[in-house]
Amino acid sequence: MPTNVTPQYRSAEERFRQAKTSQEKIIALQEMLSVMPKHKGTDHLKAQLRARMSKLMADLEGPSRGSRSGNVEPFSLPKQGAGRATLVGPTNVGKSLLLTKATGAHSKVGSYALSTMEPVPGMLSYEDIYIQLVDTPPIANLSTQGRLYGLLRMSDVLLVVVDLSGDPVSQAQECIQALEEWGFVISGIGVGEQGDNSELEKPVIIVGNKADVPGSLDSFQLLESRLGENYPVLLVSAEEEVGLDELGETLFRELGIIRVYTRAPQQKQEETKRGAPFVLPEGSTVADASAYVHKDLVRNLKYAVLWGRSSKFEGQHVGRDHRLHDGDLIELHS
Repeated sequence: MPTNVTPQYRSAEERFRQAKTSQEKIIALQEMLSVMPKHKGTDHLKAQLRARMSKLMADLEGPSRGSRSGNVEPFSLPKQGAGRATLVGPTNVGKSLLLTKATGAHSKVGSYALSTMEPVPGMLSYEDIYIQLVDTPPIANLSTQGRLYGLLRMSDVLLVVVDLSGDPVSQAQECIQALEEWGFVISGIGVGEQGDNSELEKPVIIVGNKADVPGSLDSFQLLESRLGENYPVLLVSAEEEVGLDELGETLFRELGIIRVYTRAPQQKQEETKRGAPFVLPEGSTVADASAYVHKDLVRNLKYAVLWGRSSKFEGQHVGRDHRLHDGDLIELHS
């Protein structure tokens, strides 16, 4: 143990010793790593802390696919599509029905508490891409909280679903408070790029469900007035499939991604038919796009011909550092 660690480190270390859950231990370890002095004397300690964190995360995620039992841990879902948005909320707010109506995936729907005990994935179609939605058990369900934490870390956006026929403001605030207690840094409207700990920094969208219930509009207006300045707030009826288009648009925006299309140099403009796009983070350049096409192409890239919002005119020649916009079409030349 180095003798020159800060008081903040010792405070986090004490919280680690007193922690009772894996989530609390991980949060304390993360703080210890962030405040640890950076010099050669701390390299061994840093490796020890990272090893502890890896073991705790593995315990949260459960047995691997290669375990003797042959069982697959249901909370270790593979990521698919342009990004992952995970539904979070209390019991009986309609998360399962929302997933079913938005994606066509079958999630157990019931009017009783705790009808969903394992995560269920589905794919939401937005224009020409798909976004993965994941239904989850209620956030307050103690038996699944540990594994849910690991799933949320691997999500890009969190959808806090509340019931407009109840007290949606309290439901949303309690969910956000629970997420913050787990160490997540919750972001909303007007938040810039993520920091160094992106696994814990999550954009939140609040979804007011059951818009078909009498009195729901008044509840939604209250929800929007109380939380709308900080978070996107959507009005949805899973039962009547209302608001699902807006859900897709908002998810696309909060994911911070763009779609970029490519065409072959020999192809004529009038013959160009856009296929499936490459999905890239906002701020990506021509060089980034070329690396997605082929890892060797980026080394020999000379320029690109560009059509789209980021061009000054159609067919503009741009360099490798040119920043692309959503919907741009590029022709790569090496």
